[in-house]
Amino acid sequence: MNAETQNQAWWTAAFKPQFGLIWVLLLMTAFFAFGSSVFRTPGNLMEVPRQSGIIAIMVLGLTWIVAAGEIDVSFPDVAAFAGVMTAVLVGSGLSWTLTVILTLLTGTAFGIISGFLVVRFKFSSLIATIATAGIAKATASILGKGQVIHITKAGPQLYQLVYGKVFGVPVLFLITIAIYLICRFFQDKTTMGQHLYALGENRQATAEAGIEEGKILSWLYVLSALLATIAGILLTATLSSGNPRIGGSYFLDGLTVVFLGTMVIKAGQPNLIGTLIGVIILSVLSNGLTHLGMPYYIGTIIKGLLLVFGVVVVTVAKMQRRGRHTLEVG
Repeated sequence: MNAETQNQAWWTAAFKPQFGLIWVLLLMTAFFAFGSSVFRTPGNLMEVPRQSGIIAIMVLGLTWIVAAGEIDVSFPDVAAFAGVMTAVLVGSGLSWTLTVILTLLTGTAFGIISGFLVVRFKFSSLIATIATAGIAKATASILGKGQVIHITKAGPQLYQLVYGKVFGVPVLFLITIAIYLICRFFQDKTTMGQHLYALGENRQATAEAGIEEGKILSWLYVLSALLATIAGILLTATLSSGNPRIGGSYFLDGLTVVFLGTMVIKAGQPNLIGTLIGVIILSVLSNGLTHLGMPYYIGTIIKGLLLVFGVVVVTVAKMQRRGRHTLEVG
C-alpha cells in the first residue's frame, strides 16, 4: 500500500459516522476559542475537563442502564441527597472520612430500592425511578430543611481530588478517565458486559439463554446510585454546600450525554466512551456560551435538541437491528 492509498484510508476511517461526534467537539472548541479570548486561555481550557469529571461519574451507571433497555431518572436527586447529607454530617462535626462512608452507604440504598421495584414488583423502570427520585428529593429537603447547607472547605484529601492538578491536568478528570477505562474493559471484554447489551436487544432471547436478568438489573441500579452518590459528595466539596434542589440542573444534561454518546463507537448503543465525549461536549458548550455572553436558555434549547437527536439515533438503530434479525431468522 503506497503513501497516497494509506492517507486515503486514514481519512476514510477518520470520517466514519461513529467518529462524527469527535469532530463536532473539535469544531465547537475551535469556534469558541476564536470567539472568546478568555475561553482559549490555558486555565479555562483545563477547567472544562474538571467540570466534566463530576457529571461523567454521575451518569456512568445510567449509561449501562439505558444500554440494558431500562431508564433511571433518579440519579440527579440521589446526587442532591448525597450532597445535602454530606453537608449536614460535616456541619455537625463528623469527620470527612466517616461522612463519606455513611453517605455512600445511604445513597446506595436508593439503588437497592429502584432495583427491588423493577425486579421484584415488575414496575416499569421509569415509574420505579420516579418514585425513588421523589424519596431522595424529599429526604434531602427534610435533612436540609429546604435550605442550602453551607460548609467550610472540604478535607485536604477531597479538596486535592477536586482542585488538584498533575502537569496542569485536573486530578479529578484523570481519575474519571481511569474509572471509564476500567469500566470499558468490563463492558467490552467480560461476559457480564455482553449480557448487559443483550438485555437491551432481546429480553426473550436472553431469558431463553439463561441470563439472570434480575441480578444484572439489580446490580446496575445499585451501581448507578453509588456513582451518583460519589458525584454528590464531590459537588459538595466543589461548591462548599449541599443543595436539595441542585438535581434538576443535571437531569437534562445527564440524559443528553448518554443518548448523544450513542453516536460514537457503538453506533446507536449507549457506551462509556460515547458518554464521556458527550459530557465534554456539553461542558465545552456551557463554558463557551457563558464566555460569549449568551443567555442561559440558549444552552438549554441546544441540549434539548441534542437529546431529541440522540433518542432518534437510538430508536432508528434498534429498528434496523431488529429488521436485520428478522431477515436472518426468515
